[in-house]
Amino acid sequence: MKLEGGCYCRALRYVAEGEPVMKAQCHCRECQYITGGAPNVFVAMPIAGFSYTKGAPQKVHTAGDLERPVTREFCTDCAPIS
Repeated sequence: MKLEGGCYCRALRYVAEGEPVMKAQCHCRECQYITGGAPNVFVAMPIAGFSYTKGAPQKVHTAGDLERPVTREFCTDCAPIS
């Protein structure tokens, strides 16, 4: 499987290739925050098949008020307000 995507403004692009490790949806508060209230639907891909094809993440966001936070990477323009 090959997935291509990136940030909303298109400054950051990536490709992920390989067999999915997991397909799921998450209803935790952090995922609801990042999606604007809905569950977060995602596919986990092998790290070896992941690479940025345009740009590089400029902002890392990790929620400080959670017991087991997830770290997400963004371009400068699409990063959430911390």
